[in-house]
Amino acid sequence: MKKTVFWIVALILMGCSHNNITNNKSFADTCNTDAAICKRNYSVLAEEIEKFNAAGGAFILVNLKNNEVLNSASISILESFDYNQDFSYTPNNVMKLLKKDRLATTSQFVQDYATFIKTANKKDLEELRDNVIHGTAKKINIEGISIYGLTATDYKLDNPDDVVTTFLGHFIYQGQEYALITFLDAPKGIKSTYNFNSSGWNATELARKIVESVVLNANLAKRQKL
Repeated sequence: MKKTVFWIVALILMGCSHNNITNNKSFADTCNTDAAICKRNYSVLAEEIEKFNAAGGAFILVNLKNNEVLNSASISILESFDYNQDFSYTPNNVMKLLKKDRLATTSQFVQDYATFIKTANKKDLEELRDNVIHGTAKKINIEGISIYGLTATDYKLDNPDDVVTTFLGHFIYQGQEYALITFLDAPKGIKSTYNFNSSGWNATELARKIVESVVLNANLAKRQKL
């Protein structure tokens, strides 16, 4: 509980004063990497929830070498609620890719993706890469970094007026491979997205900023060794 309260206060102090942030009742996190990456990613998650007026959100960053969760976080208005563990849903495009037929959590999806990508054929990889370069996930495309992924936008079962948005994919940087899933609950269309609320505009932007956080930290570490 102390950790949850601390981080909610920290998020407020970082300037995230929107009702969707200040009214949050739970914050769950895992940090098994550089603390600077984790702190930056927590701030990014809070900022993106606020920007898109979402009810909450989450992400999970995984080391593809051993499937270890390097960093994850969930921000929710529900008390003692972790999207990554407690929210099961059926993002259509993700279900098709992973050939799943039942509800699952973001935690399960990213682990299944980590397993899938290690045995994916050339065609699967080409389609995931093409989707980042030309398709719905192009907002995450960063020059010089090999990023693969897909997006999913799905109506909420309990409120068809709202959607949940997902980005799921992986990226390679300086010989390291990472899997990443991002999730936003009921994001709204805003002026900069031309009032669209689909994942290509929001969950993918969140994913891009997390990739940039990893890259920034890796570059700083490299400079310090010189």
